[in-house]
Amino acid sequence: MTRTLRQLTSEEQQRIIDAIHQEAEKVGWSRLNFQERGKLYRQWEEKYDLTHATIKDRIMKGFDAQQQIPKTGEAKIREELGDLFRGAGLHVNPSAPLWTGRERADFLIGFHKDFLTHVVEVERADSWAEGLRQVLWYRAAYFQEKQRQIQPMLILFGAASSDRFDQIKATCNDNHIVLCTYKLRVGGNDEPVHSVTGYLQRG
Repeated sequence: MTRTLRQLTSEEQQRIIDAIHQEAEKVGWSRLNFQERGKLYRQWEEKYDLTHATIKDRIMKGFDAQQQIPKTGEAKIREELGDLFRGAGLHVNPSAPLWTGRERADFLIGFHKDFLTHVVEVERADSWAEGLRQVLWYRAAYFQEKQRQIQPMLILFGAASSDRFDQIKATCNDNHIVLCTYKLRVGGNDEPVHSVTGYLQRG
């Protein structure tokens, strides 16, 4: 699944968006858990040959806004993280379009709007591999647009086993990605070592 909305005609875009929104409303999207939503994401990706990020960040965020669904899950986490970053004195650019504008990073952060240092992807721990892929793409897209380097950061929330978290840490290290956590439980316990909150409080 490699297509994005920009590769479709305006008529095709609207037809697909309307179809997905209608299906989401029919199944009661706001009441679905992560696993149920993930299953629908995969079905839509295959049915419409669209990237995961296109459906999640471009189509379904618009649905949540139209339905006036209260911010929960990842949306609430992003809001809290934005507040944390700003409280630490960082410049925060949320939902930032990159390169062609086809996809949006969760955050660009840094010292100033003209001195950004990190591109941030926020992801559930159970879909960490997708988040890793996205943040690496954002790093490349930022360089293409600005001709400047930026450090990728992956922030995970939710829960993971100890073995899985060891795998995540090793993979992020191999790919030179800053790994952070927020409200993440590993092996049933809070993860303090990579906690964004802990970093900012210690700072």
